[in-house]
Amino acid sequence: MKKSSLILVTCMCLFAYPAIAYTEQDVPAPITVTAKSKKQLARELLVELGIGKQYDLFFWNSVDIGVHRGSKKEFKIWLQQTMARLAGWKYVESQYVTRFATTFSEEELQELLVLAKKPLMKKLLRSQIQAYEDTGEKRAGLLWKFWEDYNDGNVGTPPNFLN
Repeated sequence: MKKSSLILVTCMCLFAYPAIAYTEQDVPAPITVTAKSKKQLARELLVELGIGKQYDLFFWNSVDIGVHRGSKKEFKIWLQQTMARLAGWKYVESQYVTRFATTFSEEELQELLVLAKKPLMKKLLRSQIQAYEDTGEKRAGLLWKFWEDYNDGNVGTPPNFLN
């Protein structure tokens, strides 16, 4: 009986060791995030948030400042679209992607992406863009008045800025 027990234990060890070793090999190594995958996440987040559209919309500020108040609306629209085409998002997107990829961890980017895809967040982002567009006329008037007042000397400038 001792001999059969010894053979049984030996067989179990011989068969169990490879099975245990094989199982340990099946455990996947921790996934490390490459810079490329973080950049892909960052780019997807920026698209989902509409950052590119917002960036190009902000050229309206330049139009509002640079174009006379009485200029035709069609001209202003053309100018904003031309600015966006020649100096817009596509020229700076990679810098934004790099900034987001270095600022946020993979987990944070994924969490932000999940939030950005939620209907309430989409509604908030659309509302923010719409509010910016809706205030365009008033913003243009306020900016124009500011520059008129500044050029007429009605805006107090600190003396150390004038030298």
